[in-house]
Amino acid sequence: MKKWMIVSLSLLILIAGCSNKPQEVIDEETLEIQNSAASDAREYLNYKVNKEKKSVNRGLITMTINNRSDMDEIETGLMSLSTEHFSPEKYVYQEGQYLKNLSSWLGRKSKSNKAGLNPELEITDDMSWEQQMELEKKNPMYLAYIHEQNYVDAEGNIKGISLGLAMNSIDYIRVEDDKKLMHFDEANINEKMMEEYGKKVAGTVARRVRANKELKNVPIMISIYKLQPLNSVVSGNYIATTYLDENDRKIKKWDDVSDKYYYFPSDEGEEKDRDLYNRIRDLEDYVSKYFSHQDIEFVGKGLYKKDTLNKLVIDVHTGMVKETELIGFAQAIGPEIVDYFPHTPVYLYVKTPKGLKATIVKEVDQEPFVQIH
Repeated sequence: MKKWMIVSLSLLILIAGCSNKPQEVIDEETLEIQNSAASDAREYLNYKVNKEKKSVNRGLITMTINNRSDMDEIETGLMSLSTEHFSPEKYVYQEGQYLKNLSSWLGRKSKSNKAGLNPELEITDDMSWEQQMELEKKNPMYLAYIHEQNYVDAEGNIKGISLGLAMNSIDYIRVEDDKKLMHFDEANINEKMMEEYGKKVAGTVARRVRANKELKNVPIMISIYKLQPLNSVVSGNYIATTYLDENDRKIKKWDDVSDKYYYFPSDEGEEKDRDLYNRIRDLEDYVSKYFSHQDIEFVGKGLYKKDTLNKLVIDVHTGMVKETELIGFAQAIGPEIVDYFPHTPVYLYVKTPKGLKATIVKEVDQEPFVQIH
């Protein structure tokens, strides 16, 4: 197929200002991670957003989750599942406001932390560090994080709450000896055991949520997320979900999540969909010819629902940061996205060392929308 560089393109380009600074003091890297995940999620799921209220647990995810891919997917995946129960056309997205004791929930249950949702350990003063290590390996930390999302009406009244239980596939253990030296080990967690523990935790979480007077009759969706190992380049995924309507006091049943992401380039992605694999590679080659002064790398993530491609997310990693360069890039790649992926929703994010710099969204049978950040 012969292609030409398009110099001018009728796209809606919105120049966005700086993001709102949080009230608490957290480092710039933490802010970048959170803002990137939030922007990606909200753009491609089309929820209106209540920007006035920040999460009561803002920053906690960076302390409990091992890799950025999971940080993004915990939020975006939960939003995607939430659309089945809380329509973007009816409800407004709001960051979590209700799990105010989450840090204690994520700890081990103990005499000093009765709210802990991870297994209790009986560690005695005469126990060696080797014995403590073995005890922790036999009783790993299953629950890493609980992600809360609120769905409200136009007046801000809570109408639904979604919770993602992020479960460890590996528990990274640290034990200090009597000389203050730190020892490290790992506990691999069987997926069946992880899912069973997650469902047990979900029952407890549902009861605690219902105990809140403001949430007594609010629908609740709870989903179990399998985390990937430390520094994984791909994200985990949600494996099970349940829904409690306004009258349910406890969980009645669970449904398996059939959605699965495939990454491009990867051997698994090529085996799943060679045509999509080649299209993403060809698009990267095409763009790189016109921006040869920049290193450009495409990483695609296709969401398949029962073997059907539902959406395609493309992260473009590059060093370009100037507004004129970004606009030129958007003008060049906009018509190509339509050409290469005419029948697939595409969400393309231009990411640089300074963070997310551009978002391009192409819905089916629509012109691309471009936002320069």
